[in-house]
Amino acid sequence: MRERPTVRLLLLSPTDRLLLMRFESEAIAESRVWWATAGGAVEPGEDLLAAARRELLEETGIDDATWGPVVWTLDHVLTLYGQPVRMLESYILARTSHERLCRDGWTEEERRDVTDMRWWTHDEIVACEELIVPRDLVVRLPALLAGEVPETPVTLTA
Repeated sequence: MRERPTVRLLLLSPTDRLLLMRFESEAIAESRVWWATAGGAVEPGEDLLAAARRELLEETGIDDATWGPVVWTLDHVLTLYGQPVRMLESYILARTSHERLCRDGWTEEERRDVTDMRWWTHDEIVACEELIVPRDLVVRLPALLAGEVPETPVTLTA
């Protein structure tokens, strides 16, 4: 089975809103519509922080984030384009000084599959009726917003 190291961005705005992207795609068999954090595959030769910086700039146009540690990890199998892929996800905490977003760096796949991108309060995440991944996000985000950053990454459940 192919493994895909992936960096996910827990990007917070100055008002503690979290950036989420809405995907609508048949690429993933488990769900057709979902919200997720920005991020993507770690390219060969990249470390997590380099991948996080690249993904942030490509997906949002933001280049001024303050980076924190990896706070969560998730190891799970996802059916991607009909093939099982072991996803090795690392969630990095980051803050930005503004909420301006730019889609100019999006790939063809992102332009096809991402239907929205916006900042969310925790209350809005709680009230959302669409799938938000990771599923633990809604219960684990308040601790991060309160400044409680784990000393070692917390392992999430799929």
